[in-house]
Amino acid sequence: MPIHISISQGILYPQPNGTVEIDKEGKWTAKLTFLCHRNSAISLTPRPGTPHPEIAFVSVIKSSIAYSEGDVAEISCEYSGAEDNVANEKLNATYSTGLSVSEEPLLSHRRYKMLPEFEVEALRFIIAGKDKDEEGNKMRDFITSEKGLEALAKIERGESSYYSPKITWKEKWVRKNGVSTTELYKVGCIDTPSGPAPGLGSMRNWLRNGVTQNQEGKSYTIEMEWLASNPGGWDPDIYVEVTS
Repeated sequence: MPIHISISQGILYPQPNGTVEIDKEGKWTAKLTFLCHRNSAISLTPRPGTPHPEIAFVSVIKSSIAYSEGDVAEISCEYSGAEDNVANEKLNATYSTGLSVSEEPLLSHRRYKMLPEFEVEALRFIIAGKDKDEEGNKMRDFITSEKGLEALAKIERGESSYYSPKITWKEKWVRKNGVSTTELYKVGCIDTPSGPAPGLGSMRNWLRNGVTQNQEGKSYTIEMEWLASNPGGWDPDIYVEVTS
């Protein structure tokens, strides 16, 4: 014989079947279910930002209502947050390396860095499909150096670009607060990456390439990325190194 339980309007009834999870990056998630009278469901449903009744540092990120027979409504809430642990906020940080290549102009390669400017200009004309200048001079006649002739031979056989390897290093972690002004200030600057970043050797260094954040409840997932330079390093006059 079924048992009927009275559900009063205006009261939210917590249910015992809640769950709590902590992921590898330190983000806490929780789920709770509540019952209430169907006429009170809209007004009583916990809105995003509402704290968990037992875990103060997580809050609602999503709520849903399911109506059943009679006057009962079931409210399901999902919560998210991060502990306020500034001293060890990166304790659960994860790291990843990215490897790719990008197409670069042949004349930007370090092998042709010391070519005379007039040879570089002549080679650019040839790459653009121009054999002569406005006065009718053959552009190839301006190219006399060993490296210039080498570049010319490559261009004439269709090698006007080359693939340059790109290495990225990413750090990802969860904390209570969003990206700070100091963290944003270092974007676009020569920087030393956090964590066990791979060694680049003495001819390359790192640039802080970007910082992103994604908020869920009371937690912020922060991702920071560094980009390795080509041989020779990032130009310190342009990508000034920030030390503080």
